[in-house]
Amino acid sequence: MAEEIAFDRSLYLLEAVAAAAEVYSGHAQVELTQTADAIVAKLSGIVGHDPQTVARAFCNHALYETIVRQRQEGLPEETP
Repeated sequence: MAEEIAFDRSLYLLEAVAAAAEVYSGHAQVELTQTADAIVAKLSGIVGHDPQTVARAFCNHALYETIVRQRQEGLPEETP
C-alpha cells in the first residue's frame, strides 16, 4: 500500500522535498507531484520496514532539508 503525504507549499520547499525523496530512494519509490497548495509525495514499494515509519522519517527529513535551505538563504554572504 502506498503512503501519500501532502506538504504545504507555504511551509516546505520543493527542492527540500525532492532532496528527501533522493535520500529515501533506497527505502521506497517516491513520486512527487505538485498542486497549487501542496507538494504531494507518494511512497510505494517499501519492503523490509514499516511503511508508516518510513513515511514519518521521510517527513522529518523533508522538514530538515527545508530548514537547512531556509537558513542558508538567510545567511549574509561572506566578504573577504
